Amino acid sequence: MLKNYFLVAFRSLLRDKFYSSINVLGLALGITCCLLIMIYISDELSYDRMHSKADRIYRINEFMIDEDAGERSSSLPFPVGPTLRADFPSMVESQVRLFDYQSPSLMLENKETNKAFNETRLFFADSTFFDVFDFELVKGNKETALDEPNSLLLTETMAKKYFGNEDPMGKILRFQAERDLIVKGILPDTPLNTHFQFDFIGSMSTVRQSFNGRLPRTWYWNPCWTYLVLSDQNSSKELEALFPNFILKYFPEFLHGDVKMTLQPLTDIHLKSDLEFEIQPNSSENNVYVFTVIGLLILFIACFNYMNLSTAKSAKRSKEVGIRKTLGSKKSYLITQFLLESIIITSIAVIVSLVLFLAILPAFNSFTEKSIGFSMLFQPHILFGLIGVVLIIGVGAGIYPAFVLSTFSPIKGLKGEQKGKGGNLRQMLVILQFSISIIMIIGTSIATDQLDFLRQSDTGFDKEQVLYISALRTPIAQKYEAFKNEILRRQDINSMTAVVDALGARHQGDNFRFEGMERSTLFSVFWSKHDFFKTFGLNIVQGRPFKENILSDDTAAIVINQALCRRLDWREDEAIGKAYEYGNRPGKIIGVVEDFNFASKHRNIEPLVIQLRNNPGSFNLLIKYLAIKLDTENIGETLSFVEGKWNEFAPGRPFDYFFLEDELNTLYKDEDKLSKVASLFSGLAIVVACLGLFALASFTAEQRKKEIAVRKVLGSTIPQVILLLSKDFTKLITIAFVIACPLAYFSIDSWLNNFAFRIGMNPLVFILAGIGTLIIALITISFQSLKAASANPSTVLKYE
Repeated sequence: MLKNYFLVAFRSLLRDKFYSSINVLGLALGITCCLLIMIYISDELSYDRMHSKADRIYRINEFMIDEDAGERSSSLPFPVGPTLRADFPSMVESQVRLFDYQSPSLMLENKETNKAFNETRLFFADSTFFDVFDFELVKGNKETALDEPNSLLLTETMAKKYFGNEDPMGKILRFQAERDLIVKGILPDTPLNTHFQFDFIGSMSTVRQSFNGRLPRTWYWNPCWTYLVLSDQNSSKELEALFPNFILKYFPEFLHGDVKMTLQPLTDIHLKSDLEFEIQPNSSENNVYVFTVIGLLILFIACFNYMNLSTAKSAKRSKEVGIRKTLGSKKSYLITQFLLESIIITSIAVIVSLVLFLAILPAFNSFTEKSIGFSMLFQPHILFGLIGVVLIIGVGAGIYPAFVLSTFSPIKGLKGEQKGKGGNLRQMLVILQFSISIIMIIGTSIATDQLDFLRQSDTGFDKEQVLYISALRTPIAQKYEAFKNEILRRQDINSMTAVVDALGARHQGDNFRFEGMERSTLFSVFWSKHDFFKTFGLNIVQGRPFKENILSDDTAAIVINQALCRRLDWREDEAIGKAYEYGNRPGKIIGVVEDFNFASKHRNIEPLVIQLRNNPGSFNLLIKYLAIKLDTENIGETLSFVEGKWNEFAPGRPFDYFFLEDELNTLYKDEDKLSKVASLFSGLAIVVACLGLFALASFTAEQRKKEIAVRKVLGSTIPQVILLLSKDFTKLITIAFVIACPLAYFSIDSWLNNFAFRIGMNPLVFILAGIGTLIIALITISFQSLKAASANPSTVLKYE
């Protein structure tokens, strides 16, 4: 019996090769899209789960919030981790801190070969690093590798970079031209699915040498990412409940009431954390939801295609059903037969989709910046997912056509009088398909516009052709003025300053008490040298900028932004001359700068203090970059000039640079990825929908070929016949557009509300999406319509 079911199923598929191929290809494309998204989401959800204690590892975050000022930090002061371990040994099994000097780059030098590079992924960690994280060593003993000062671990790629084919164990790398680090171990390259990527891990005891032999004991400066391993998962809430008293006991009094600490599960960081000072940009949980919905919608479109064609073809199988029923076949047997055909088609589609997946995966990895391997297919949840796809799609998409076909009257079927059922359903499915497609096109277009807005809209400062050079702990600190004078000799260089961070991307925070405030509060602060406002084209609306001939500006003057005036309820003109305290030092406000986006446009413009750092000591500790404003079309020649001067003033130090505009674009990497992936799958959704429409138009034209022949005999022209065949589909797509617009509007408006700076929704985007979809659909239909309209009527009617 089962053999007969399969035999009949395969004969049926081979009899209608064209429609079977359309069904298989449509389902294969849908399943491939779904599989790619499933693999992508699986990778996103896998972050940091490779550690055996992942379910008990937590990062501590610190929040210092006072109205619209403050800081949401992923890092903590040095003493927090060890003190928690000492105070709560029954709950805290282990702790580890990561520290990177909060620097743009750290120079390492191979003294034997004179290879020197700036490295951005060098962290110093406690000796408990391997007690918390399950990273392995290819060489070395992880029990002791980080015990001693000046110990260094490096990845295999970095070992190759610095030592070639030599054994790096015991070799020396010079750190910041200050001290020798001894290679104590080799790590495999960091897996991509971890929230922090590293190339080097140094021992935390090495850091003591930068702070007079001991780690900083301040409870205010917060440069360490701190992780705890709790004794069990249930300890997290209990430990968090103890944090308020812990803060009162150890943190300085002026922070009491403002500081809050929270525990964040390690496995939540990649998708659920958007704090300041993250080790690297994280992804978003919203993207997982969006991609999940996109994958399901494309799969639905493919299923709708199958249901459409199956019900449309039902009239062609009426005689088969009639004969089978006459010979005694039961309704249940017929349903089983047609469901089996559906499962076979789905199974073939899955096989085709696997071939497509293997072919597309390398390009998909490049497109999404992933390194997903073919082995992901063999993970249990993926395998069970594929089996589930076969059963769910095979039964789900085939159940309605099976019941429709099994209810045919045998008498009408044998007479050829049985009409295909499901006309209304087919129309509804076409409407649903194109509603989904239009929503995806509108969503993708607006997401792209929002990304362009974030990147290109006015930030309030000049970001174009601003060259940043990493200068922390270099000889430039002592030679800054001489270097600046040499640089400014070139006509296509407008100005130069030195800054603490990439303006518009990152900033620091510090406590200030302004006139009228009872206690100091943490405010965003940006440290710089002179010519800061000139270099970035910032507009001083009241007062003046810092001046080199006014020495008191170095220690007793600040410039604030308009947002800080509003925060303190001051008019901009009355802010000039107002007093403030910074630590124990008094000073005066000398200027008010027009608001600008000193941080990402994901956030509103907050109060900001701009403070001068002009002495070499503070330059070495705080000033990290030189910022040079260029005005040239010949970037290469100007860069060569700057590099030449750099080599004169900082010999042996790598010339490490980037352009500010490129750095700012990385802030919106998450939106960029969402836009690219959504665009790709929106295009595929239209392809899958049109594939079904093509087959449906072909079937409709075949059904109406006699009517078309009669109309042509009576004088209808080819354009009139094409219009006749296209009219019904045009109505369906128009209805789909009407349904899609409000759904797209409300869903996209909700997404845009996540941005402090957002675009409005241009009605033209909706109109163009509808017109574009209609044109694509009409082009798809026109091929079959033209073929039917061009047929010789005598060929069709000669047997009638």
